[in-house]
Amino acid sequence: MKNLTLIILLLTAAFTYGQNYKLGNFYEGYIIKIDGTKEMGYILYDDESVSYEKVTFKKEQKGKKERFKPKDIAGYKVADKVYHTVQFQDIPFKNTKFLVLEKEGCLNQYSYRTLSEGAWSTSMILKNDEKAVNTQNFIMGYADKMAELVKDDKELANKIKNKEKGYSLLNLEAIVDEYNTNCTK
Repeated sequence: MKNLTLIILLLTAAFTYGQNYKLGNFYEGYIIKIDGTKEMGYILYDDESVSYEKVTFKKEQKGKKERFKPKDIAGYKVADKVYHTVQFQDIPFKNTKFLVLEKEGCLNQYSYRTLSEGAWSTSMILKNDEKAVNTQNFIMGYADKMAELVKDDKELANKIKNKEKGYSLLNLEAIVDEYNTNCTK
């Protein structure tokens, strides 16, 4: 009986957790203009691969469609996702995309996914006031690169540089959380 109750609770939570958004439909949202102001309207919920490159916006439900690229606006929100325009150091060049905001703070954490040979892979981008870096660049020289991103927190930067337990590349999200918790900007 306990197992049945637990299963019912889990299924109820799973079905009521979030709205089921459908590709190709417009949902309430907003665009963030270059000056930081938000303009409310309706955003096309698009295929994931398209969402990083462009957005379709309407001021009114039956209004005229406008299309924006990352160079045109600072970001947008559709459904349950916020996207920011981010220029980041990718492998091997700089890239500019709309990225999904995962964690906001002194060190923002973003993600985007790519489809290659039938499989999705996720990239994490970290951005402070000075720069944004794809964490795939951390494979070589992680300690120095990560310590540079969090250099205002000297204690944390030293833990990373000294490769203390719990401060490796595998603990990246916890390090971002710690940095943002301690940040006083």
